[in-house]
Amino acid sequence: MKDRPLLLLMTILCFVACSPLAVAQVELPQKSPAASVSYVVGLTKVTIDYSSPAVRERQLWGKLVPYGEVWRAGANAATTITFSTDVNVEGEDLDAGTYAFFLIPRPGEQKWTAIFNKRTDQWGTAEYDPGLDVARVDINPQFLTANQERLTYSIHDQDLDKGYIKLAWGKARIYLRFRVYVEEQAVTNIKEALETANEEDKWLIYAQGANFLLEHDLDPRQAMEWADKSTKLYDHSWNWYVKAQLQAKAGDYSGALASAARSSEAGAANPRDNYFRNTRAEITARVNEWKRKLGS
Repeated sequence: MKDRPLLLLMTILCFVACSPLAVAQVELPQKSPAASVSYVVGLTKVTIDYSSPAVRERQLWGKLVPYGEVWRAGANAATTITFSTDVNVEGEDLDAGTYAFFLIPRPGEQKWTAIFNKRTDQWGTAEYDPGLDVARVDINPQFLTANQERLTYSIHDQDLDKGYIKLAWGKARIYLRFRVYVEEQAVTNIKEALETANEEDKWLIYAQGANFLLEHDLDPRQAMEWADKSTKLYDHSWNWYVKAQLQAKAGDYSGALASAARSSEAGAANPRDNYFRNTRAEITARVNEWKRKLGS
């Protein structure tokens, strides 16, 4: 009788060892495989991590995904969206960071609600806490005739400082528009680079800053200040041509012609100036254009 507990324990261990559950798990395709998408808009990296369920001939909206309830906007663990910098999503400011992303679908033409929540380590919506929401925005869903079998996220840019996140599943399409603060970030990066740069490199950083603002039609006063500092530090065809374009944009065609002449002189004097060789025809065309405008 004293041996019965030991015998019982040995029997249980033998059963567990022989059970199919004790066999190593076999790697098999998942019904909702993990997916991730990243894209950079301006200077902001946006990353979405999610699981991608298939429609599989099921009725999605109002049945598989109930109306009026918080949905994980994917499968398995909660979908997460990461912004590398501060952004504005549909009018709501969000700090840089990672957020769990949820949706509340609604029937007909009613708006859906997109939710950004602080808790990212949750499975589905079982532990969802509305007290941890950092933003809720209402969005208009679109319904197409084309069917998207697997739930898919994509990220698109519309301009240097704005883009949108797209969710497609079944016939539904969701668009979340966001803005990034690219001008402020770029100016900050330039100023930080100037603080640590060697003196001989500063002309190039000033020129890069002036050219960035010129190309994107941002802050002409700051652009001209940086162009002036660059050309005072070093004569190169590029920084003088950037300054010439800024002057022409401001209507100072006499100044633009003088700066373009300095650009050509610096380029001709430097046999290693590939920029001037590649841009000479463009500079000549611009000079002729500015001369016509000055004479008109």
